[in-house]
Amino acid sequence: MYRNKEFKLFLKLIIVFITYGYIYYKIETMHVDWSSVRVSSYFYLSLAVLLMPFNWLLESVKWKFLLQDVEQVSLKRSVLAVLVGITTGLATPNRVGEYFGRTVVLEKRHRVKGSLATMMGSVAQVMITILVGLISFVFMFYELDFFEEFYTKLIFGILVLMVLVFMILVYYNLHWIKRLAKWFNVNQKYIDEISYINRFHKYQLSFVIVMSFFRYVIFASQYVLLLYAFNSDVALINVLSSIGVIYLLILFIPHFFISELGVRASIAVLVFQVYTTQIQSVILAASSLWLINLALTGIIGSIVLVLFPLKVKKTH
Repeated sequence: MYRNKEFKLFLKLIIVFITYGYIYYKIETMHVDWSSVRVSSYFYLSLAVLLMPFNWLLESVKWKFLLQDVEQVSLKRSVLAVLVGITTGLATPNRVGEYFGRTVVLEKRHRVKGSLATMMGSVAQVMITILVGLISFVFMFYELDFFEEFYTKLIFGILVLMVLVFMILVYYNLHWIKRLAKWFNVNQKYIDEISYINRFHKYQLSFVIVMSFFRYVIFASQYVLLLYAFNSDVALINVLSSIGVIYLLILFIPHFFISELGVRASIAVLVFQVYTTQIQSVILAASSLWLINLALTGIIGSIVLVLFPLKVKKTH
C-alpha cells in the first residue's frame, strides 16, 4: 500500500514536471518582449483574468450535469477534476490526457463513461464554436463585400444555413453514433459504453449547449478585453466577428499544431489584419489568453493534483 502511494505521488510529480516544462517552453518561444509591452488598461486586463474562474466553473457545472446519471459528483470535486484535466492535458500530446485526468475523481467502473461525458461536453462546445463561427464568417464576408453578385451571396448564405441545420440534427440524434460504430464493426463492449450517450434527453442536451454558449461568451469576452487592454483600435462589432472566425479556423487545423502559440497568433493576425495594422496588440492578446486560460489554470491544477485528495469512496 505504501509503495503504491509512493508510485502515485511519483507519477503526479512527473506530470507536474512535464506540464511546467511545457509552459516554460511555450513562454520562451513566444518571441514577445514583455518588458516593452504597454498596457493601455489594467482594468480590462484584470477583468480578463477574473473571468477565468467563471470559464472553468461553467465547464465544471456542465461536466457534473453530464455525469448525474452515472455518478453523483459534487460541484467542488467537479471543479477539481476539470483543473486536473487541464494539467494532464498540457502534459500529454494533443491534450488527450484531459479526458483521463478528469476521471480520477470517479470510480474505476465509471471512468469510460466519465471520458464520454467529457467528450459530450467538448462536442457541445465545438457545436457552439462552429455555429457562432459560421455566423461571424457570413457577417465578415458580407460586410467586406467579398461577394458582389446577389445570387452568390444568397447561395453562400443558404449553404451556411444548411450546415447549421445539419449540425443541430446530428447533435439531437446521437443514436446515429451507435449505428455508425456498428457499421464500422466496433467491439460490442465499446458499443455498450457508447450507448451511454443515448440516455441524454433533449432537454439535457439543450442545457449543455446553453452552458457551452455561456462559456463561449466568457472566453470571447476575455479576448475582447485583452485586445483593448493592449490598445486595439478595432470596432467592437468587428472584434466579435473576427474572434468567431478565429475560433472556427482553429477547429480545422490539427490539434497538434494548435497547441503551438505561434499558430494561434498567426491565425489571429491573418483575420485581424483586415481591420487593423496594430499586429502587436493582436499577438499579445492571443498569447495572454493562452497564458491565463491554460498556463495559469494548468499551474493551479498541478497544485490540486499533488495536494488535494482526489480518490472517491465507492458507492454501492
